[in-house]
Amino acid sequence: MKTILTPSQIYSLIFSAEESYNPSAVRESDIAIAESRYLLPIVGESLYNALLEGDYSELCSDYVAPMLGAWTRYIVEPLLAERCGFGHGATVADAELLARLKLMAMSHSRRLSDYLNAHAE
Repeated sequence: MKTILTPSQIYSLIFSAEESYNPSAVRESDIAIAESRYLLPIVGESLYNALLEGDYSELCSDYVAPMLGAWTRYIVEPLLAERCGFGHGATVADAELLARLKLMAMSHSRRLSDYLNAHAE
């Protein structure tokens, strides 16, 4: 499976140094889900394939990577306890965090969409 960013690239985007998660918490399949659910509908198949090939590096680093990072964190967050061996039940704080992560990811999606609309060439 090929994704635009690697799990280690996504990990470095979405976790701070203070968060002590294992880098294996982010899997390539998580990124693929974020790409197919949230990126592909915005960029279309042609631009998506170009991004997979490494084209448009500035667009990727400035707009696509932050968006993919945010959506991947949103996807991975509910799985972190299990993947990292911290078995705990869901809490109100977890739900609030997911809501904040979703809002952030949606903002990055809008930012990418606005950029593409303004720079259609």
